[in-house]
Amino acid sequence: MDIEINFTSHIPIYVQLIDQIKHQIASGELLPGDQLPTVRQLAADQRVNFNTIARAYRMLDEEGIISTQHGRGTFIL
Repeated sequence: MDIEINFTSHIPIYVQLIDQIKHQIASGELLPGDQLPTVRQLAADQRVNFNTIARAYRMLDEEGIISTQHGRGTFIL
């Protein structure tokens, strides 16, 4: 998964993350069943706060775009 966070943008980081994941799903880069990185892994890779990634994942989960399964991971629906 290729994510580019713009730290100088006025768009909040969690919104940038949500938009990029949705774009990758729409373009076919991410397919149903694909596993996303863990919150901790993505936070470390992007050098952002754990809670920022968790917020984006939670919002995507509420929209029915992803599903987090305890002990298994987070997957595209």
